[in-house]
Amino acid sequence: MYICICKAITDKQLEEAQKSSKTIREVCNNLGLGSECGACMQEAVQMIKKANNASQKNSSNKKSS
Repeated sequence: MYICICKAITDKQLEEAQKSSKTIREVCNNLGLGSECGACMQEAVQMIKKANNASQKNSSNKKSS
């Protein structure tokens, strides 16, 4: 699914960029999200936060095992 129509960035590209970036700003800068019309930002930020939360939960579960 396309997240950013202006830059033709998909959800898969966003997921991959999120894995190698430390902050939401870094993900957006690396992909160019929000650099045109900005309509993608709300959904992109939500997706990044959701992925970060899932990653943190997985890390916590592994540590407690």
